[in-house]
Amino acid sequence: QEITAVMWLYWILLVLLLLALLRRLLRGSSSPNPFSADCRRPPAPLVTDKDVRKKVIKQGVLPASTSFSLHAILVDHYMEGAWYPRGGPSEIAFHTIPVIKQAGGAVLTKAAVQSILVNADGKACGVSVQKGQDLVNIFAPIVISDAGIFNTYERLLPAEIRTLPDIQAQLHMVDHGISGLSVFIGLNGSKEELGLEGTNYFIYSHQNLDEAMNCFFTASREEAAENIPILFVTSPSSKDPTWQERYPGKSTLCILALAQYEWFEEWKEETVQKRGAEYESLKNAMVESILKTVLKLYPHLEDKIECISSGSPLTNQHYIASPKGELYGAAHSISRLQAEATAILRSQTCVPNLYLTGQDICLCGFMGALQGAVLCASAVLQRNLYSDMLRLWRNSPANNSKKKD
Repeated sequence: QEITAVMWLYWILLVLLLLALLRRLLRGSSSPNPFSADCRRPPAPLVTDKDVRKKVIKQGVLPASTSFSLHAILVDHYMEGAWYPRGGPSEIAFHTIPVIKQAGGAVLTKAAVQSILVNADGKACGVSVQKGQDLVNIFAPIVISDAGIFNTYERLLPAEIRTLPDIQAQLHMVDHGISGLSVFIGLNGSKEELGLEGTNYFIYSHQNLDEAMNCFFTASREEAAENIPILFVTSPSSKDPTWQERYPGKSTLCILALAQYEWFEEWKEETVQKRGAEYESLKNAMVESILKTVLKLYPHLEDKIECISSGSPLTNQHYIASPKGELYGAAHSISRLQAEATAILRSQTCVPNLYLTGQDICLCGFMGALQGAVLCASAVLQRNLYSDMLRLWRNSPANNSKKKD
């Protein structure tokens, strides 16, 4: 039921975008887009009380560049709760690898892709990977990139392909997403002893988030620590039913904050974990400010902290190859959701045999990346996999038994 609900949400999203494109074609570019209203201005039918409406417009909840419709879809898909993988997110990869191998594939680690191979006919024909000090070419009839639109188009493709008009047109339609700073805290005590629960908290420093974020992003890096506008706080260990079996008497907290990549950029060429005292001082100042806020929510945890580890946008750049430390790839702003951008940013690229997958071609986050994968597979196989999945669900024994009940 959860899968079906999400599928229908994305079908609705697709239909709305297609309707917006059709209206634009029929009535000109001034036609309204259902995703153009920002989160400070919910549509009038949803907020009928004029005083409340003025308060919403005045205070704001999320930045003005965020689509209200997209935010509403996100909130709706969480209304009945969310799933957490038993054993942690790494289990997703561990359970996916056998499926790939069973189909005749292979999963390579410590083999970073250096470039996408393009033959004399301009068609993608494989990838070049790093193996020790050597480069190894792996040839394939189809190349699917989950490295993100910026890495794929600006770094992995040959220089002469990067300048193609279609490639540049797509790059001009997207911006780099917001980068972030992460803090991981190890605690002494079980979730029951510490009063932790599997809940996500969003902590805002100001009612007007637009104003607070503008102040934060225009501040110098020395002032930034005292102006952090929003924190995401959660306890991953509290969500995992197997955690206490594996790590009895221990718990964790994970905190995410926004950060400017430019504040840390001068150390990008330094070796990871050896970036020097000034870098650590800047990072630690932000961590200390974050801890002050978190301990207001959990004051009893102060003497339970056993270890703290933090990562800057450069950490994201090093470990997950996000070009500017982005948390969610390309920015999914209102401009990203305009009909023209949605129609042009597709899985199938202008380079024959090269496809894009993941969140940059759909929506951000895990579910967005999953939908990007379905769209990509549909393009490669030239069939609508959503229809296939819906048909499988309708014919599944579990669904048929529910109908009988």
